[in-house]
Amino acid sequence: MTAAATLAGMTTRTALRVTRAAILLVIAAGFLWSLCFAWLYLFGDEGATPPDWRIPAVPAGATVVEEGVQCASGGCWWGLTVKPAPGQTPEELRRRMGLEAEERLGPTLTDPGYVVRGAHIRQGSVVVYVSYA
Repeated sequence: MTAAATLAGMTTRTALRVTRAAILLVIAAGFLWSLCFAWLYLFGDEGATPPDWRIPAVPAGATVVEEGVQCASGGCWWGLTVKPAPGQTPEELRRRMGLEAEERLGPTLTDPGYVVRGAHIRQGSVVVYVSYA
């Protein structure tokens, strides 16, 4: 048995089987992820919302006043109303949360949908929204 014929001490036949199994596993995982993406794109109804981990983190000192899923004729979205920390303006809070402008986030490994998130200021609080595009 030569060094070229082994993969970490395996025989050629065993190494070939492990390689094939790994390739098939990667292909199957990619296929399943693609199915999730296609399902969300084609059949995702107006009630679909992104996972809550897509909501930006609230900085220390700021207070979440209201949080939940809101719906209207255009679909549903996560809504989050955040009151700034004492001595902080709503504009500063929005900037610290990274929401100066609306942004579109691409799919991730665990969430195959495109997400839009942004914020506006209302009555001294920052109103954050996160929805599928």
